[in-house]
Amino acid sequence: MTDWIARLFEPDRDAAANRLLTMSMVALYVAGLIGWAYVLGWGAVPLDFHDWTGINLPRLLFVQDSLRAGAWPLHMTGGPALHDVTDRFLALPDVITSPQTLLLLFMPVQTFVLADVLIQYSLGFCGLVLLRRYLQWSPYAFALVFVLFVFNGHILSHYSVGHFTWGPYFLFSFVVLFVLRFLDGDRSVRLLAWFALVMAYTVLAGGQHHMTWVLILLALLVPFCWRHAWWLVGAALASGLLSAVRLLPPALELSAFRQAGLVADAIGFPSLAHMVIALTMLRREFSSFNIALPGNMWFFDNAFFEFNAFIGVAGLALVVLGLFVWLRNGTPRYPQLVVPVFVMIALSLGSTYRLVRLTGLPMLDGERYTARMFVLPLLILIVIAATSLDRVLRRPSIAAWHRVVAMLALGYATLDIAASVRLWRVAVSSGLFKAAPFDPRIVERIDRADPPYVTAILAGLVITGVTAIVLLWLAARAPARQRLHTE
Repeated sequence: MTDWIARLFEPDRDAAANRLLTMSMVALYVAGLIGWAYVLGWGAVPLDFHDWTGINLPRLLFVQDSLRAGAWPLHMTGGPALHDVTDRFLALPDVITSPQTLLLLFMPVQTFVLADVLIQYSLGFCGLVLLRRYLQWSPYAFALVFVLFVFNGHILSHYSVGHFTWGPYFLFSFVVLFVLRFLDGDRSVRLLAWFALVMAYTVLAGGQHHMTWVLILLALLVPFCWRHAWWLVGAALASGLLSAVRLLPPALELSAFRQAGLVADAIGFPSLAHMVIALTMLRREFSSFNIALPGNMWFFDNAFFEFNAFIGVAGLALVVLGLFVWLRNGTPRYPQLVVPVFVMIALSLGSTYRLVRLTGLPMLDGERYTARMFVLPLLILIVIAATSLDRVLRRPSIAAWHRVVAMLALGYATLDIAASVRLWRVAVSSGLFKAAPFDPRIVERIDRADPPYVTAILAGLVITGVTAIVLLWLAARAPARQRLHTE
């Protein structure tokens, strides 16, 4: 028994330990598929409430109709699904145009929703596998990151209420990997090209918000990586240029977005105490409107899905312990991340994000519910904490009872996460929110001339194509990067 416990923390102990690592990763991947199928009701739960019918189902039906008719998805009736701003479908920065939308040619929308979530999850899992290989995690560390990354409250709650454009969240596993490789000394063009490709897919999948958070992280890293800031700036520029086909059309409606209030005041966590509640309390929304209270106070209860970041008490305890191990060292690994991560956490509090709004940059201007961005620094901290704990627990001199306690804590964290999965599955949300059937006519295509719109799309396509060719050429000419040591 002692040997098997040791193998959970020492993947290179012997051949049996390597087999255990492989089997555990396969088992976790399958568990993730089953878990997300369960959350989505195996594709059979009616998606007739909240933002499913208010925003994303009409959009998906419109794309499906356009694909089946062999037409471009350019103009759409039904203002609410496009925020009553425009009828230009591609002028919304968060509509989904990822390659897998072609599945809508032969899949019902509900089936496609499940298929897309499983695709996004699978991509994120690949990123976790690459992170495990790069950081040399034990099976224990991989399981800890898997549980807190794949099923934390943030991603569960957003999918549950119909935020179908949250699939790019899973790509944060790649973002964290690329940032860590950069901080470890990889400033290659190839890494920059991969970074831009992931960001371009993020935008195609409707993840405009997610890309914005990543750009904020890169900007915050610049002062702490000044000698190599060119790579951070280059990664941001390449990401934007490669995404031009989807970012240029929304520029036509910037004034309309502002007039519609889509860049209204920032709403973050009311306080640090509310942030801790969001991390540790298993709960759902309840009506609490009171005109005498500040907006973000009653909104926290009334729309808790915007703030939920549940990882449970045990999960938070493991993260805090890992961060203590990380920071107690006089020279912690990745010290450049300390200030940027905690600045991002500060920006998700109250209306602190107003400071960022002063820049006037369109993408940064579009963040209203700033509590959402907390998830990116949270995931970075989870990865760093798990890596720090792993280094301690893998020492040959570590007492066996320390490993047993760590396993028990992971077990409790998994139980908490399982309870959260049950609470935030779509079937529960459909019972909490009123059904909101919509008129199918709102997804009709409009055929009309719109030269500025078409020009913006074609110009964006040219910029995207040229950028892709340049990045491929530069990456092909760059020498292969030797594998970095992670000790």
